[in-house]
Amino acid sequence: MTFDPPSIAPRIDVLGVPVTRLSFEQLLLRLGKALQENGESGSRSDYYTYVNAHCATLAAREAPYRASVSQADVVYADGIGVVWAARLLGGPCPERINVGPSELGRVVDLCAQRGASVFLLGGAPGIADEVARRLVAQRPGLRVAGVHHGYFAPEEEAAVVEKINGSGAALLIVGLGPPKQELWVSQHLAALQVRATWCMGGLLDQVAGAVAYPPDWVRRNHVQWLYRLVVEPRRLWRRYLLGIPEFIGRVVHQRLRPERQT
Repeated sequence: MTFDPPSIAPRIDVLGVPVTRLSFEQLLLRLGKALQENGESGSRSDYYTYVNAHCATLAAREAPYRASVSQADVVYADGIGVVWAARLLGGPCPERINVGPSELGRVVDLCAQRGASVFLLGGAPGIADEVARRLVAQRPGLRVAGVHHGYFAPEEEAAVVEKINGSGAALLIVGLGPPKQELWVSQHLAALQVRATWCMGGLLDQVAGAVAYPPDWVRRNHVQWLYRLVVEPRRLWRRYLLGIPEFIGRVVHQRLRPERQT
């Protein structure tokens, strides 16, 4: 593969969020470059996160979250709705990037190949430990530099950052869920001494087996939202049954307004 990820990837504005138009392969190449080149003293960690229809709507409502997402070097389209929105709003979006257990495997394989260690942050106590155990058991060459659960108080945040920096990890995987994870990373990005920081939402819970992961056919057909609604209707009905129409309405409004940016 000859693609060389540009320092500034092409983006399209979706409800105020700069969605980066790239494929998962291109994102892996960018990560590989970051693991090699971002180790200089004083350089800022490369920062990746995602946006789906729920996240985009939340960002449109909440300025602090929108600002923290916009600070990322890469904001990829996690939901098919965002892919369609990006195309409607004027720019090709190569694909939906949904990072599940198999994609996480490719990420940590890359780290193992580069000799780069990983730090896992998030989940209830014990979740990150279980994920680390499973990943290392599957990939003996992988080094997990450290783990920490996501249930820490604000006064403990400095100690968490110190633990991450002291571990010597090259990649920090953050699984605090939006908007908490982006707000936390944005607040501490300048202090983090890792080469790349990647927000992955609830993936740690799924890899640890604490939360069921959708079957492959659900992902292929882009109906994870329906699967989650069926599994957790009381918690998620408002997000999907009310949130999806709101997202569509906001995108259409952005598309029709004369001053929209392409």
